[in-house]
Amino acid sequence: MATTKSTIMSKNIIEINNICHTFADGYRGIKMVSLSIYKGEFIILAGKNGSGKTTLLRHLNGLLLPDSGHLIVNGHDVKKHLVQTRKTVGMVFQDADTQIIGDTVFDEVAFGLENLRVKRAQINEKVTQILEDLNLFHLKDKSPSILSGGEKRRLAIAGILVMDPEVIVFDEPFSNLDYPGTIQVLSTIIDLNRSGHTIIMATHDIEPVIYDATRIIIMDKGLIKEDGRPADIVKLLESYGVKEPCSSKFGLGIQPWQV
Repeated sequence: MATTKSTIMSKNIIEINNICHTFADGYRGIKMVSLSIYKGEFIILAGKNGSGKTTLLRHLNGLLLPDSGHLIVNGHDVKKHLVQTRKTVGMVFQDADTQIIGDTVFDEVAFGLENLRVKRAQINEKVTQILEDLNLFHLKDKSPSILSGGEKRRLAIAGILVMDPEVIVFDEPFSNLDYPGTIQVLSTIIDLNRSGHTIIMATHDIEPVIYDATRIIIMDKGLIKEDGRPADIVKLLESYGVKEPCSSKFGLGIQPWQV
């Protein structure tokens, strides 16, 4: 079972120190959260609806800023270095349509580089490579609106990946996907982690990813309640409203989702 990885480095890439966030209506989304996230980790952020998962994720690249405490990415305070933070940490949202604005698949992936005024030859080369890597190049001239759910999710990943982030954050990446779409996205995420990207994923669907994860963090009512190796955390999931994988429930330990 993949519970540790030799590729994980000792250097932490994200340091979260006692951050809190209160929304305009007075609701406290997260409370005194502290975490160290290390390069190369594959982290599952688990918890039932309203536990604070998405609120925490949105702090990691400065979409939300803490009321108190500090969040450091690659040695820089997020509040003071938003542009650098967003280059380091890319986020793929639950609804891929909210991220997709290009007229064609190629245009969509090129958008971020165009905004940075990268030379056209470099854009074309880099976008082509990313599309080939994610098996989307044959769709380069198609409108994103005709893509399947899995293809749209991979297109959103491509738009992030072209910016060379070290960390990729996923919010419910398998939401509303059928089995083939889930397989497509799962394979892409696993490959990204194996290539050295740090992955942080909030998901209700633990079963497809727990075998490849290095760590599970459980949130409840805006607090970190559990944090450890999947093998040590898996039996605690259902006490926090998260379904335990079938293989574990039936005494078979943590097994690969795809056989």
